Amino acid sequence: MTPNQPLNPIFAAAPDPVAWTTRTTRTAFGNRWLAVEIDDVVLPNGHEYEYTRLVPRAPGVGVIGLNEDGLILLEREYRHGVGEVIWQIPGGLADPNEDLRTAGLRELAEETGYTPAKVTDETVHYLGSVWDNPAFGPTVSHIYAAWGLVPTGKIRRDDEEFVTLHWVSPNWLKEAIRSGEIRDRVVIAAVAQLMISGWI
Repeated sequence: MTPNQPLNPIFAAAPDPVAWTTRTTRTAFGNRWLAVEIDDVVLPNGHEYEYTRLVPRAPGVGVIGLNEDGLILLEREYRHGVGEVIWQIPGGLADPNEDLRTAGLRELAEETGYTPAKVTDETVHYLGSVWDNPAFGPTVSHIYAAWGLVPTGKIRRDDEEFVTLHWVSPNWLKEAIRSGEIRDRVVIAAVAQLMISGWI
């Protein structure tokens, strides 16, 4: 199979859907984190439709970090949006005009007090990005992997962040995803990328 050959030729003949036409956009709400925007759109069949989107103020960044023993650093934090304490990797929003790798390492250091012993292209690798929920809006999270984490002794969390740290093995992490104990999309995407690359 060539790189440009469709994965399933049976469906290759069907054309892609047509993009909607946006007539107007208005902001219904906004704060430091996001804006709620309402689009008046025209569908491909000519019908008009009102669509609500969540637009982030900045891209998200996350770092899945490993120490010299190959253990992975995870966080446990209560997330009010789902009303549960969940497993996650360190991360947050990039500052305006901040380099994404720099933002990810900053969030890692602030939340956990860990950082790579050396920051190079070999010790910090870009894994890719995921849309948080394309139906809701263009929120995207950029994911990095960092090797050789060492403690800095400094943690600087936001007032609303109450986090515990846990070192887990790759096998435990994969099983936790398989069993459904971990459902965070950034963690799952990070693990998938590490597995595809043969790193865990």
